[in-house]
Amino acid sequence: MDQYLKVVFPTRRHVWIDGAPAGWTNKVCQVETGHHVVTLSPTHPNFQPEQFDLLVTGTRPDAPLILEFTRKDAGT
Repeated sequence: MDQYLKVVFPTRRHVWIDGAPAGWTNKVCQVETGHHVVTLSPTHPNFQPEQFDLLVTGTRPDAPLILEFTRKDAGT
């Protein structure tokens, strides 16, 4: 069954799901029901958390799971 998630970040970045590019930040992505590892493109690792490791279930296109990455502080 299809599930939906939206990865939020201040700028446009590739979203990686299960180790492969799967979409863009701030857009709804479609995934299969189940366990997924979600992160941003490793090219510029200026974000936190490093990844989300979670079960995706019970979502709809108009009610996606929201995952929010934030920028790391310049001093970290």
